[in-house]
Amino acid sequence: MSENRETAEPDPGRLHSVQQAWRTLGLATAARPGLVLLIAVVTVVAALLPAAALYVSKLIIDSVVTAIETGEASDRQLALIWVGVESGLLALLLAARRGLVFFKGRLHAELGFIVSERILDKADSFSLAQIEDPDIQEKLVMARQFSASRPYSLINRVFDLGQHGLTLISLLALLVASAPWLILLVIAGGLPVFIGNIRFSGDAYRFYTGRTPQMRERNYLEGLLSQSGSARERIHFGQGEALKARFRGLFDMLHEDDIALKQRQALIGTLLGLAGSAVFLGGKVWIVVVTISGAFSLGQMTMLIGLLKQGQAAVNNVLSAFSGTYEDVLYVTNLYALLDTASTRADGRAVSGPYPGDGLRFENVSYRYPGQKRQALDSVSFHLKPGLRMGIVGANGSGKTTLVKLATGLYAPDAGRVTLDGLDLADWQPAALCRRMGVLFQPHVNYKLSLRDNILAGVGWRDAKDEQIEAALDAGLVRSVVEDVPGGLEARLSKRFPEGVELSGGQWQRLAMARALVNDTADILILDEPTAALDPAAEAAFLGEQRPGQSLILISHRLSNLRGADSILVLDKGRVAASGDHDSLMAAGGLYAELFDLQAEAYR
Repeated sequence: MSENRETAEPDPGRLHSVQQAWRTLGLATAARPGLVLLIAVVTVVAALLPAAALYVSKLIIDSVVTAIETGEASDRQLALIWVGVESGLLALLLAARRGLVFFKGRLHAELGFIVSERILDKADSFSLAQIEDPDIQEKLVMARQFSASRPYSLINRVFDLGQHGLTLISLLALLVASAPWLILLVIAGGLPVFIGNIRFSGDAYRFYTGRTPQMRERNYLEGLLSQSGSARERIHFGQGEALKARFRGLFDMLHEDDIALKQRQALIGTLLGLAGSAVFLGGKVWIVVVTISGAFSLGQMTMLIGLLKQGQAAVNNVLSAFSGTYEDVLYVTNLYALLDTASTRADGRAVSGPYPGDGLRFENVSYRYPGQKRQALDSVSFHLKPGLRMGIVGANGSGKTTLVKLATGLYAPDAGRVTLDGLDLADWQPAALCRRMGVLFQPHVNYKLSLRDNILAGVGWRDAKDEQIEAALDAGLVRSVVEDVPGGLEARLSKRFPEGVELSGGQWQRLAMARALVNDTADILILDEPTAALDPAAEAAFLGEQRPGQSLILISHRLSNLRGADSILVLDKGRVAASGDHDSLMAAGGLYAELFDLQAEAYR
């Protein structure tokens, strides 16, 4: 993928540079209209003042020369008046420029937040299958990588184009009145730098986007060397030197290419800058020679030299802003590639089904992961009636976790359908579906928040009654954890925070179970390996708890946990190999009996 990025030549026509620039400006204007308007007004003021100041400087010099020649008090007074006018213009120009720095600083911070918010909104709108898609992950990384800088930079370039463009027009207007042909020198002096900037923009874009996978790998290696989660294995297995060597190798490769790119830019940029300076010096020599011949006054000479110098600088600034806009558009296009990606998540509106009490049904459900040859689930059917306890067993890769994602509506089946109370899960309102189901996912998330937040995550951090939290603590066997940690429910978890508390794997597991059980409106409970990290006593206490009226799907590699299930589904390579209760499956032999006997043998 990186090779393709390096060799692909960006096409500004295809990227719709102007549309992207206006779209980004529209994004900022819609969010902060007053601030954008204020910047625009101050930009116009700052753009017109340099030409006015140059013209006044001509008037000052000519007034001084006249006053010297005539000796009149009125001429001396006029010269002083023009000095005062120039001082006022320069003070106003300084204030305008300082104001632009302040107002643009505000816009930078606020636009960075706005863009980040748009990215998070888009990420939150994606379905689980989209979030797991590597292409969308790449779009998210690319969009987030420059979310705080490139959109603002693009808008800033647009304002710079306007400001320097107006300045250039006002300067050229003064040149037209005195020496129109100098306009050619002004424009010609700025072209070399512009040509270099355009070339450098494309090179930099291809370089930095082409190295994104290597940069991500370098950041990952840095995390392995510095984060606590990997520290035990790193220290015990002596991985440090090998990880540092890989980190150093990636840095050397990226650094060498970066240095080579910057060397080319420095050399070519210097040569092009000298060419532009030569044009300016040639024009300055002509102005001095013509002034000596008497064609221009001293004031005109001073103004023309200033116009030539500032005009060339304005051309450079305009063309530099244009080339910078081209570069920013290349990056901002990644942002809009993400924001324009349509969500495939179909959120229904129903809050109840046509057959209340029918429960959860799988009807010939099949699902295949993108790029995989074998189906993760193949024509799976079952009926989970209210109050029924169903166990699901199978080897790794048999489709158990995929079944959980389908049962909770996170995946849409490729074939067949999943219904709750007779209604397809795609037609249910997500919030209503969430209220009906309590879920423990595998692997579960360890939230580096407070202990209370870890539990309330099960209801989307909405307010919950104290008795609801207390019941979840007891049901998830978390009471002892709360009593043991300083701060109780308000304790901040994870050592990455000051005064944070780190939990054991079993304690995190109990928190995850409490999170699944805090939803007291759930009549279906789906638990994927709920006791994997629990000690035997805690496991027995959890599985022995009665939940009247609540149906249960229990997925476990410990087959002894399933003996009390009303029904057991045996999955093998995505298909239902057998079903029945424990006694009937043991009597029938087959995969379940073989697995149970293998585990039982270990305890004899």
